This record gives sequence, structure tokens and C-alpha cells, in this order.
Amino acid sequence: MKTNTYSSAISFPDIKPLRINRYAKIVSTGVGVPKKVMTNQDIIDKYDYVATDRAIQFSIGIKERRWVSEDESFEGLMAEAITQCLERANVNIEEVDRIIYTKLLSVQNIPASTVAVLKKLGVKKGIPGFDVTCACSGFVHVMDMALKYIATGDDYVLILGGGISSKRIQQCKNPSTKTVFLFGDGIVAMLLGPSKTKHFFSSYIFTNHQLYDNAFIPCGTTMLAKGYHDTGNDILTMQIVDGKVILDSAVEYTKIIADKLLSMANITLDEVDYFITSDQSTRIWEAQVKALGIPFEKSLSLFERYGNTVAAMSPLILNELISSNRIKRGDIVMMMAHGAGASSGGLLFKY
Repeated sequence: MKTNTYSSAISFPDIKPLRINRYAKIVSTGVGVPKKVMTNQDIIDKYDYVATDRAIQFSIGIKERRWVSEDESFEGLMAEAITQCLERANVNIEEVDRIIYTKLLSVQNIPASTVAVLKKLGVKKGIPGFDVTCACSGFVHVMDMALKYIATGDDYVLILGGGISSKRIQQCKNPSTKTVFLFGDGIVAMLLGPSKTKHFFSSYIFTNHQLYDNAFIPCGTTMLAKGYHDTGNDILTMQIVDGKVILDSAVEYTKIIADKLLSMANITLDEVDYFITSDQSTRIWEAQVKALGIPFEKSLSLFERYGNTVAAMSPLILNELISSNRIKRGDIVMMMAHGAGASSGGLLFKY
């Protein structure tokens, strides 16, 4: 039986130690989610699909998700997440040294969405901020970046992930049945600050260009090159060629990332209190947990309630575990995220 289907064509880079002279820790988290809950039946009725709620739940494991209403905005959700995060930390926005947002799509590409939310919040200080596009794996990318910014002088780095995937879906007359039930809206914010003790043990990120064409949004020149001329189609929503590739690659990458994170930190899997990962579907989450052989009570999926919130998936779970007091200070967490096979990564840290 053939194995390592998605890694056989590439070589994975070696993991490097976090050579950090100034430690960082997670100070707080916050979320901004729409008020409107869209059930499977709501979507079936809206688009007149020949489907059942039961069949959808059986297929991908989702019951409902959040979709923005007309009176809700992208910047509003970002501001809500930031406000909650900073209030929990008792930190003023003016104390933040840098803001990084990781997205799938935003209101506009330039200026950055971080600029938009600073305007929304009425911030008087010109805090540097920028956006990163890494789809579902984006939050681990920006966490890794935040550690290095704090190591080189920043005191507080605010990172955000997620977005509004439903906006375009709601505008489409006939959205793809491959994706219409998958995506939900939401933003998660995380504040990282300095620490006198070591909290982050290892970090690992990689890309696999072999899966570049499996899941994509045909924006830019791709629209012209591949003939996406009719803007009435769902050209600004995710196009998925083979969903099984996403599942299989996530499982394989989970084992590779876990091995590298644990070996660098000299920690065993038994010492990890919680395993958090992106849950593009209930099946994908379950497969990753089973691949590592850890008890399901040491992990969590929110897919049935929120769907695929892209870069917000992993931090949304972390926020839920913190808010419900299941993760406590001192617990060791392995956190991963997979970007449809094209990029993946993870961090091992003490909360």
C-alpha cells in the first residue's frame, strides 16, 4: 500500500530551534462572530437545494454556522474581537506595537485590513500593521512572526485571523454545493506579550507547492487565464478540486509536524495537555486526532457550530478552551493549522 502520498514529491525542511533571547507568552484572546446563525436547512431553503439536513450532517459533520447580516461589517467583527481581547488583558490599544491579520479575503486588498480596523476603532496612534494571506494555516504563521517581533523589541503584538467568507456566497445565485455548507464567518484576536520565562518551545511551518492547484480562489490574472469572465459566478469563493486530498494531507502533515515539534522541545506526546488543529470538517479533525493516537477529550472541534472559519479555526478552539476553563495556565498545548495542503504548521507552547 502506497504511503506518504503528499510528502513523497517534496523534502521537508529541518525544524530550527526558536533562538529567542526575549520570551513571549499568550496574554489573552477575543472573538467577533456574527449574530445570525445559519442552519443547514436555512441554506437548503435559500438556494432550493435537493438535500437534507441529516445528509449534510452525516457527510461533513456540520449543523450550523454564522453568516453576517446586512447591518454587520468585516471591520466591526475585527473591532469586536480586538476589544474583547484587550479588555481581558487590561491593555489599551495604544500600547500595542504591531498588528498582523491573516486572511482568506477581506473588504479590499489595499490598504491592509489592519488599517481599516484601526480606523474603525478611532485609534490616534499610527500602529504598524499588515495582512498575511495563508488561508487556513495563517494563524500559526502570524503566531510564529509575533514571537520574533517580541524577541526583537516589541512589547505587545496583536494578531488576528478569520474573515467573512459568506459575503460572496450570499451574493451568488448558485454557489457551489462543494463549499456552500462548509464556510462560516468569524474573527479571532490574540495578544502576545513579553515573559520572563519560556512559554514557546518549538515552531514549525512548511509549504507543499505540489498542492497549489487543489484548493484556490481564482482572483487576479487567474480569472483571465482560466476564463473566469462572468463575475456572476462564485469566482471569489474557494474552488476545491478534491476534498479527499485536503483530508489525507492534513493527516499526514499532522504526524510530521507533531514529530518535529516534540523532538525539538524534547517533550513526549503524553505530556501534551491539549491538541488543537484546524477542523475543515468533523472527519478531518477526527482523522488527525486518531493519527496521533491521543484521547479525544484532549482535543476539541467547533466545526459543527461554526463551520470552516479559515484562519480562525484553531484560535477559535483555543479561545473556547480558555473561556471554558478547560485550558489553564501552565498547560502544554500543541496547536496546528493546515492550509488545504499547500501550507501547514504548528507550535508547541505552555499557556
